[in-house]
Amino acid sequence: MKEYIHATISSTLSWAGNIYDLLLITYVYSYLMIAFSLNYLDISILFALGLIGRVAGGMIFGKYADLMGRKPVMIIGTGGYALFQGLMAFSPNALLLFVFRGLEGLFMGAAWTAGMVLAYEKAPVSARGFVTGIYQAGYGIGYALTAVTYFIFLSNLASDWRLFLLTGAFPLILLPYIQLKVGESIKKTEVEKPRYKDYLDVLIKATLAMSGMFIAYFSVFGNYTTIALYYAKIPPYFLATLMLVANMILAGSFVLFGKLADKINKRKLIYAGVIGLLASIPFSVPIFSFLINPYIMFIGTVGFAFSTGFWPVMPLLLADSVPINVRGFLSGFAYNMGGLMGGIANIILGVISSLYGISALAKSIDGFVIFSLILVFVSVITWPKRKIVVNN
Repeated sequence: MKEYIHATISSTLSWAGNIYDLLLITYVYSYLMIAFSLNYLDISILFALGLIGRVAGGMIFGKYADLMGRKPVMIIGTGGYALFQGLMAFSPNALLLFVFRGLEGLFMGAAWTAGMVLAYEKAPVSARGFVTGIYQAGYGIGYALTAVTYFIFLSNLASDWRLFLLTGAFPLILLPYIQLKVGESIKKTEVEKPRYKDYLDVLIKATLAMSGMFIAYFSVFGNYTTIALYYAKIPPYFLATLMLVANMILAGSFVLFGKLADKINKRKLIYAGVIGLLASIPFSVPIFSFLINPYIMFIGTVGFAFSTGFWPVMPLLLADSVPINVRGFLSGFAYNMGGLMGGIANIILGVISSLYGISALAKSIDGFVIFSLILVFVSVITWPKRKIVVNN
């Protein structure tokens, strides 16, 4: 089997586990609130810590990946986030729960930074968009697997929620495969000293665009189980089916957009995704009572998930714009800083829900999505047009 295939498989599975662990807690918010005496704002902060930790992880380990290599960082990141997810499951108190979540986020940032760049650099140049799409499909696969696990545990979740969270430690089994089958994508002796400031304009636009992407996505999916169960009164089994279908479609959409990015202008693909998200959000999270219907929300959420497929195009646009010796740090910083902004948005939504109720939460989600997508559009339409010569 060709080496880039091993790199793609391992990176994709690591990313799937990353997202699985990030979003698994959204299914057990109510049990965490009872077990640790938390309110919805506390839960929003807990969720956001996974994203906040990613920024530090992307910055710290991104530099290390540029100087020392992608493979060791992916091993450290994957093992780290899986380990701390396992520790979260056995947290004896709220303090350790929050500490473990923050440390989990740190290693999540490391895993994404190394995995995405490793898959990109190992792939043939003519297939980099396709490979990046496959890698990003790990997002949809990971989220879909949370729905499968939720379905399996649903009847006993009240008593087995710790075991439910413990399933997030499974990515530890990837470590031997990565060590044995995946090669390094950079030669340390050939990497020039990074000059990050030379790419500040690209970094700013990429960070703003990715912030908009994350705000839109986590405004919806960071709160969707709450909206579905308590606002729209959707039955739990229907919700599990919805999350499974929507995220499998999301995974397929990532691959489709990535493949198209090898042939079609990347910015045009991003514009198409933004339009699709704007068209579907009123149905996914309806603010009008006549639209609050499980089947309407199902169609809207599936449409929202499909339109989110443009996500791999943004990191690909960034990776194409910068050379190998700065790619790890810049990609990790922009993507994970975007995650931080998504986390902050989620905290704000938690405050709104705590103060004004779940109906206000639904309206705020739609407002946040529209604002964030405008941010994506402006960032991409003003993307630096200067030609950057990349060395790999």
